[in-house]
Order: sequence, then structure tokens, then C-alpha cells
Amino acid sequence: MPEKTSEQVLVVIVNYRTADLVAEGLASLEQELAAHPGSRVVVVDNDSGDGSAEKLQSLVVEKGWQSWASVIASPVNGGFSSGNNIAVRQALESDDLPDYFWLVNPDAWVYPGSMQALLSFARTHPRAGILGSALTDENGPWRIAFRFPSLPGQIVDGLRLGIVSKLLDRWRTSRDMGDEPAIVDWVSGASMLVRREVYDTIGLMDEGFFLYFEETDFCLRAQRAGWECWYVPASEVHHIRGQSTGVTEIGSKR
Repeated sequence: MPEKTSEQVLVVIVNYRTADLVAEGLASLEQELAAHPGSRVVVVDNDSGDGSAEKLQSLVVEKGWQSWASVIASPVNGGFSSGNNIAVRQALESDDLPDYFWLVNPDAWVYPGSMQALLSFARTHPRAGILGSALTDENGPWRIAFRFPSLPGQIVDGLRLGIVSKLLDRWRTSRDMGDEPAIVDWVSGASMLVRREVYDTIGLMDEGFFLYFEETDFCLRAQRAGWECWYVPASEVHHIRGQSTGVTEIGSKR
């Protein structure tokens, strides 16, 4: 097998009836992939039933993206974990193993250099198993990561009582982030780079989670296995919150 000249990344996008948004996301990834020969994108359509899979397959051919993009039509909608696992499992069982898996939401598009920022950080931090990007939305920067859920955290999240919440801020589930990289408990699945060895260590995402808490569980399992989870603000991804799930409340993770 020829020696790799750069890290190879498999970008995984799980689609459910958001083909137009996925098309925008694919366009934003074209130059990112061009900078890393051998990297590619797999879109898993979770049995949308609205022609999404066919539409995206036609788009890949029309744009001449066949060398780096492909579409898998899942016969069932098994949820976020299941959709990602379809692509990850296929890659792990192949002879051409990627170095990293970049899970990107279907309602997200990436800023130039966002993938390189994650890879550069991972290269110098070998225990960084999971890395998340800084997010923006229609209102501007959305600089948060997360703490693992706890009873005090749930109480604080529910209270929202000004000074009381400030006093108990260290228990809050969402964590306001700055401009420097930081170790966190978990990051949003809107943009999550996973080192291949993490899957070797802890396995795939738990498909018992259909839509929420799957990345929380995944990051917790990785932490328990000795991996670090990092927030890397040099990588920026625009996320149209709620378009892939219908949940738009501020503070929701996708």
C-alpha cells in the first residue's frame, strides 16, 4: 500500500429530508477535501422517502464530485447513531482506512480551513480523540461546548434565576467558550472529528440513542477509555440549528 502523504478523513453526513442543505454543505467541503488527497465524503440518507437519496446522487454526478463524494441509501431510518455507524463501519471494514472521521450535520456548512484546523490540532495532541468546532448561526457566533449531565446541572438549567444561576454556573450543562482551545466533556455533533483509534478502543456509537445524547454517551465512553475531548475554535462551522431535527430552542445541541 502506498505511503500516505497527508491524513485521510472520511466526512460523514446523515441526511433525513434535508437534501438542499446537504448540497450546500457538500459545496463547502469541496476545497477542504481537495487539500487532503484520499479524503472523501459519504452521505447516508436515512430512508427519507422524499427522493433525497436520488437527488443527492444526481448532484454528485452533475457537479463531478464522484472522486470524493458518494451517497448510501439506508433502507431504514435508524437515527443519528445508526446513520453514522453505517458509513463508519463500512470504512473500518475496508482496506483503505481513514485516519479520522469527521461527523458533520446535514444543516451545516464549513468555513475554509476548518478541517485543517482540526487536523493540525490533533497532530500535536495525540490524546485528543474527539475534537469539536466553534459554531456560528444566523445570529452570529455560538461559542459553547458541554459538561456531562448532572443533577445540579439540570436544576441550574431549569432555574435560570439570574444571580443564583451565576453562582452555580460551574454546574450548568452548556459551557461558554472563549477563543482558545480547551478540554471539555463533550462537543456538539454538528461538527465532531473522531480519531480512528477511538473507534478501535470503544466501538461505534450506541444505536439505542435515536436522536439525542448519542454524542454525550460517545464522548463519555471515550473519556473513560483515556481519550481527551477538545473544543477547537480555530475550526468554524456554520450550523442552521434545528433544521435537521425541528428543534430550534436556544441551547439545543443540534
